[in-house]
Amino acid sequence: MLRSWKFIFLVIMSVLLLTACGKSLEDRVDEGLKSAEKVFYENNKVANEEIDGVKFYKPSDFAIKEGSDSQNIILTTKNDTFILFNNPNEETDSHLFYDLLKADETKKIIKETSFTDGDIFGFAAVIENDDTVELITSVGGSKITTLSNKKDVENHLSVMMEILRSIQ
Repeated sequence: MLRSWKFIFLVIMSVLLLTACGKSLEDRVDEGLKSAEKVFYENNKVANEEIDGVKFYKPSDFAIKEGSDSQNIILTTKNDTFILFNNPNEETDSHLFYDLLKADETKKIIKETSFTDGDIFGFAAVIENDDTVELITSVGGSKITTLSNKKDVENHLSVMMEILRSIQ
């Protein structure tokens, strides 16, 4: 009997220890926003795909969904869908998507940050959404959104910004 109690105690302690060692959502969001900012300023991805005259970088594990056009490009991976909105009428310093996000009182913004590089404006934001989070990155008149598991926040924000910064 004593052995079974020791075993149960060890299992409970192990679970508590592993849970405590996992990153919190706040930590993941902070790291994701820092990663997006770093990518924004590095701007080192070269366009490798083109749709209706819009050139952009597409990561190798992404696919373009049929029916995509120059203003609405749907990118998919094994588990995720990313929607790229491109408004060619907006300049690179456009705050349109940022202003729309800030004005939408229904959005529960966990955290957001904005960046400027000369005449280029961008931002990244994480929005509360039940069991997932909505990720938004934008540069000028282009924006990518996705619903993400909390564990994928950092990677997704980074890749989303890579795609946006490569648009030509």
